[in-house]
Amino acid sequence: QALLDEADAEKKNADAKKKTAAAAREVNRVNDDMVNSFNKVLDRVTHNSRMLGQLQQQFSGFVCLYGVERLLKNIIQIGGEFEVQHIALQSILGDVQQANSMFEQMKELAVVSPFNFRQLAAYSKQIAAFNIPYEEMYDTTKRLADMAAGLGVDMGRLILAYGQVRSAAVLRGQELRQFTEAGIPMVQALANEFTKLNGRAVSTAEVFELISKRAVPFEMVKKVMWDMTNEGGRFFDMQFVLSDTLAGKWSNLQDAWEIMLSEFAKGESLSGQFLKSMVTLMTKLTETVNTLMPLLAGGGL
Repeated sequence: QALLDEADAEKKNADAKKKTAAAAREVNRVNDDMVNSFNKVLDRVTHNSRMLGQLQQQFSGFVCLYGVERLLKNIIQIGGEFEVQHIALQSILGDVQQANSMFEQMKELAVVSPFNFRQLAAYSKQIAAFNIPYEEMYDTTKRLADMAAGLGVDMGRLILAYGQVRSAAVLRGQELRQFTEAGIPMVQALANEFTKLNGRAVSTAEVFELISKRAVPFEMVKKVMWDMTNEGGRFFDMQFVLSDTLAGKWSNLQDAWEIMLSEFAKGESLSGQFLKSMVTLMTKLTETVNTLMPLLAGGGL
């Protein structure tokens, strides 16, 4: 019996060893499968990384080309607009040197003003159209821009009212209404001015009567407006004040950028000459192709 028990124990021990060896082989197989799977995943990730890198390079190249195309387009468009404004100012003033000087002054003002260069250039042309002397143009533009900035109104309205009073040589009811609607307390300002001149209190009713008699000259209207924009006046340097706001700084940044681009497109600069030559060449090439297309189509090509 002892021998039987010993044989049975040995058999069980052998079976256990076989199972252990089989389990070890299974563990090794699973481990090999895991390693192989990991290597496949790693290879796929490496391949995908190379593809992503290539896509990134292609995308970067596309963005670069798109950025260059947009930059050239902006230079041509903005530079062209600046050149048109410059030529228009020369035509209105009738003097190249004066136009050049005014053009540069408007560019300098634009970078410290809530109004952009194109607005200021348009306003200066509007002022020139009222035959305001060149010597007064910049000062008039700056003062009316200060008032428009402080009131938050279209500067063109102030230029129209001011120019009409100057042309008529007197203040009329129509212009008074325009000033009042823009927010300028013209009647009270005139009453204060007449009070100082007459040495007695002058009421607003008396001012209205003087206006109806056309007894308020342009010089007095100009004086009270200039007093409002002189140091100590309610609109003194209002453009510079507003340019310190976030919106003002953003506007000034845009102006500085556009002015920089316009310098590249100047006709007398190398870059400007190159761009004009390139556009001219492309135009001629397009015209040539348009001329040849019917011939090529008729020839069956």
